Amino acid sequence: GGVGGIAGAGGSQPILDCTGIDDGTECEATGLTNTICLSDQCVESVCGDGYTDTARNEFCDDGKNGNDTDGCTDQCEATCTKDADCDDGNQCNGKETCSAARICEAGTSVSCDDGNPCTDDACIPASGACSHQGRDDGLSCGSGKICLAESCKTSVCGDRYVDSAKGEECDDGKDGDNADGCKDDCKFTCKTNTDCNDQNACTTDTCNPTTHTCTNATITCANDGDACSSDACDVVAGCNYPLIDADGDGFSAATCKVGGKYATKGGDCDDTDARAFPGQTQYFSTARAKGGFDFNCDGSESQRYTQTRANGCGFFDVWNTYSSAPACGVSEYYGKTESFVNAQGNLDCKYTGTGNRAQQCR
Repeated sequence: GGVGGIAGAGGSQPILDCTGIDDGTECEATGLTNTICLSDQCVESVCGDGYTDTARNEFCDDGKNGNDTDGCTDQCEATCTKDADCDDGNQCNGKETCSAARICEAGTSVSCDDGNPCTDDACIPASGACSHQGRDDGLSCGSGKICLAESCKTSVCGDRYVDSAKGEECDDGKDGDNADGCKDDCKFTCKTNTDCNDQNACTTDTCNPTTHTCTNATITCANDGDACSSDACDVVAGCNYPLIDADGDGFSAATCKVGGKYATKGGDCDDTDARAFPGQTQYFSTARAKGGFDFNCDGSESQRYTQTRANGCGFFDVWNTYSSAPACGVSEYYGKTESFVNAQGNLDCKYTGTGNRAQQCR
């Protein structure tokens, strides 16, 4: 009925021949339904035939060109009828709108560029918010510059970034501790054991290759079994077992090991007085530091001057007494005796005094 028939006697007649008939006019064809005239042919009206059959609720028909975004979908519907139809769920590309041509128009994209070359800028699709993720330290951000803590800077020793391009081996921010593995010149505290040499022969110096820190372990010298030698380590000579000699006269107060290197250096009778030691040949008029006058450590005190006037004539260094010589350290008058012929023509002995002096002993 309607546009599909042609008036005739007794009512409208179905159109069987579409020649010259407007496209979209209903017609009849054997074995077909929903037929219309299209390009002078009576054909079945379907979506995709290029004719917008509004009578059959087609909004459009672009021949099913495979593009649903051009305003007409392959279902012969409008791409959009309202702005909400165009929402792609991505807030970063702006608010989409539906145009009068039923085409979705893109919105204005969100710009997240913060102008900082040391952040990676991105938009979060769900919210449209911007994120600024810091780039790794050391990445180039310009001529001679690198990213450090999300800032573009010129790298220097002490900035806590190891810039190997500038010869840095480490960088702890110049913390003032050169023994912690990283010195304030951004070089390792050590790389080899030699770097740990503390100039102390009493330590074993070792470099940890992982932490680049030094260990200076104290050496304990073995006991050499000699009472005359010290088992203590010398910072210069190391374990050289020096003679225990408090007064520096070359002898020790102890009894030295037989056959040892100090076998003849023991028996110092006063190791607090360098004048006293075995074999001393000099005499002294003042006592040893520990008292007494045994300076050659033979267990006795030998006097140097023993002559008195009682010994007769012809002597030098004679004490002016006819009794015994004075004790060690005691002062007396002394002189010399010599023979002469007296007035009576007899041989006599004359004493000539020189002065006072103290008795010397050893």
